[in-house]
Amino acid sequence: MSDLRIKEYLAQVGIRRIHELDTALLEAFGQEEGQKHIKKLTELYDRSEERLIYGSKDTACLRRQEELVDYLNQSLQMSLLAASFYDRVFFRRAMEALLRYEQFFAGDILDIGCGNGILTCFLARIHPDASVTGLDLSQMAVSTAQELAVRLQTDKVRFACPRALKQKKYDTVFSCRTVHENARWRPLIEEKKGAPLSIEEQAKRYEGYVKELSALVKSQGYLVSIERCEEDDVCAGLIRALADAGLCQVKGTCMQFSYKNGDEMAAFQAMVFQKADGRP
Repeated sequence: MSDLRIKEYLAQVGIRRIHELDTALLEAFGQEEGQKHIKKLTELYDRSEERLIYGSKDTACLRRQEELVDYLNQSLQMSLLAASFYDRVFFRRAMEALLRYEQFFAGDILDIGCGNGILTCFLARIHPDASVTGLDLSQMAVSTAQELAVRLQTDKVRFACPRALKQKKYDTVFSCRTVHENARWRPLIEEKKGAPLSIEEQAKRYEGYVKELSALVKSQGYLVSIERCEEDDVCAGLIRALADAGLCQVKGTCMQFSYKNGDEMAAFQAMVFQKADGRP
């Protein structure tokens, strides 16, 4: 039944199998405009990869990809084409995790780093009695998510940039692929040269951001996290940092899934954490 719900939802959104993004862009936008998009996206991907590998002064990892995120979300059509090519399998797996852990979602729900709103609208659909908010730094992504919500006729969901919302606490915070982007990482070229970090050193990297996440969760509320990492010291460091911030893993909640991302397999951990009673 859950597979059918996911399949029907993705079909309604417009997520489909795409073998070549360039071909899809040409089919969607025509030869002239499609070629312009291909050229620009190639330039932005190359620039983003260079910044991730070699660094960009003091620019945070998340900020190194802002131009690319905005370009991909210039329209709902463009965003869905990119999502179909890069994230079709990821969305299916993430939704399986959301259904597995649906008992931890209720009341006020925040999807932090919501992107184009595909998972946010899914949450609103499977939790019709909840109030769902999607938050993203990119105004372009927020606009695209709002358009998607209208297309899907999704009620009780809203989207905004952080500056447009007052700080409040939520019953459940959903964090999907945000921790890695907000942690204190060295450029990849330096990472490969250095010795492996201990669990304590990994936890230190996450310290600042997980405190921000914890501040958004009500006492006894939940954080549902889906992050890219293996079952190794990186994952253990994240769990340690969350525990230090007052978010303790709920026993039995660890769902690992993987899929092919380019030439490599990308592994993800879906976990649930509860805010300790009395923690600020």
